[in-house]
Amino acid sequence: MNESQLIALAAQGEDASIARLADQYMPVVLKLRHQYYIRNFDEDDWMQEARIAIHRAAQQYQQARACSFGAYYRLLLNNQIIDQIRRTQARKRCPEGEVLSLNVTDEETLGEVRMVPVSTLDVITVREQVVAFGEICSYFEGQVFAALLAGHSPELIARTLQVEIGPVANAVDRCRKKLRQVLMVPA
Repeated sequence: MNESQLIALAAQGEDASIARLADQYMPVVLKLRHQYYIRNFDEDDWMQEARIAIHRAAQQYQQARACSFGAYYRLLLNNQIIDQIRRTQARKRCPEGEVLSLNVTDEETLGEVRMVPVSTLDVITVREQVVAFGEICSYFEGQVFAALLAGHSPELIARTLQVEIGPVANAVDRCRKKLRQVLMVPA
């Protein structure tokens, strides 16, 4: 069965065709997973978004245009992921439940506060990776990162280091990418 037939069947909602196209275009999904981070989004969520995008792309794709199905699918999935990021960013601004004052003295209320269990091994692993991160940063990136950890805004960092905001913003982006690379590497 050729790709055109698969696309036609996937447009009709045929599960096997959607699955075959999803497998065929898996490298697109993997590339986007490395490019974007979505909070609380696991591998199953990525696969579900990929299949939804395959189905939508198959329904909307027009072969008469000068665009391949793969390129059209990549664009549609990319836009779908960006929409998902926007939705999570909007949810991030809203509190996830009741707001609890830090001045509360009621022991019963304090007992309701959930703690996230973190193992000692996780803490040690992250510390080692942050040390490795410091070794791959330039001196300027190190200054910017240290100031960010201290809670300073990029504007304040630029004024403190007596540079324009552009180089600071670029250093923040480079730090974010390098830190993501360091933390993604298994120890």
